Amino acid sequence: MTDLTHVAEEHLTGVVAAEFRPLVAEFERLHREGVDGNAELCVYLDGEERAALRTRGQEPDRLQLVRSVGKGLLSVLAHALHERGTIDLDRPIAEVWPAFAAAGKDSLTLATFLSHQAGLVGVDRRLTVDDVIERYPAIEALAAQRPYWEPGAAHGYHDLTFGWGVGEYLRRATGKSVDELLEEEFRKPLGAEARIGIGPQEYARFVPFEEAGTSGATSTDVLHLLGDKTSLLSRSQLNPNLLHAEKTLRYLGAEIPGCNAVSTARPLARIFAATLGPVDGVRLWNEETLKRASRLRRRGPDRVFARERAYAEGFMLPDPHLPQAGLDVASFGHYGQDCALVIAVPEDGLAFAYTSARLNQRLDQYTATDERAHRLARTAVEAARRAR
Repeated sequence: MTDLTHVAEEHLTGVVAAEFRPLVAEFERLHREGVDGNAELCVYLDGEERAALRTRGQEPDRLQLVRSVGKGLLSVLAHALHERGTIDLDRPIAEVWPAFAAAGKDSLTLATFLSHQAGLVGVDRRLTVDDVIERYPAIEALAAQRPYWEPGAAHGYHDLTFGWGVGEYLRRATGKSVDELLEEEFRKPLGAEARIGIGPQEYARFVPFEEAGTSGATSTDVLHLLGDKTSLLSRSQLNPNLLHAEKTLRYLGAEIPGCNAVSTARPLARIFAATLGPVDGVRLWNEETLKRASRLRRRGPDRVFARERAYAEGFMLPDPHLPQAGLDVASFGHYGQDCALVIAVPEDGLAFAYTSARLNQRLDQYTATDERAHRLARTAVEAARRAR
């Protein structure tokens, strides 16, 4: 067991192993620069916690919205269930969800959907916030939707639709809600608190976002690019009140797996560490699953963002605009827009997670890097490699 020492900086508190002291300096620097606050980070190396830092004044049992990190949690679940034979990523989704076969989707597999190649980046039906919170109208719209391109022929970020599709598949395949699966797979065996759908007790511990400064695109006006045509899809078809709903118990208590997960850095790092190897005797994946889940499935211009993106089955891989710990680091994981990053680095045995309730201040929310997360993840990897 690695000795951890207490950290008591002007802006930070927590514990850290000696080799990860550079993280303390970098995290403190971000706070001094005024670009961070209400934040946490955690690092696991070879199944052991090596750093757990948080902004002074933050309670250790807090919860915050981590947005699209929920896609990463869904994907960890999907690969664990595939490994055990509960589901089959390579079989058509429609075998479990018959209505999904509509509009030529009868052979579309979960593996294709997970890697953002399904062509289901949005739905033609205009959905309200109520439709999304109630779930069934959104699920029905997705099942009826014709893909915007031939599945497998291209890739484009499946924003809300990712959670609708993967979440509903898992619900039908297991007979359990996504949060019940999180309880069975993460909270009970690992003590890692990640939730999708919270109640009043958890809401009392919830820390809402601090609004960012002036920014450009919002969740209601992102422009999706399809070849030489433009079309407003996915979030763009939602009522603009969706972002305002993020602070409400009604929204946070719903099952919207692609965007309303709540957690913090420590449990997220713990979960991803358990995909690499045992954490207190619990391992989520074997080596074969790890290789499959982290393998590149598509790289190149993303039809939603018209920028380079790289995807594994359910996970983001480093790209020039969302580099994680760097383009030279073979990591897999997921960003939460403007608020979170969780990654695993198999060759280094490292898992890193960062969460912040202070939204990143950028002019282009959808294509530019969150430098806070990148700087911290890079520092963590460099520290781990120096310690070898």
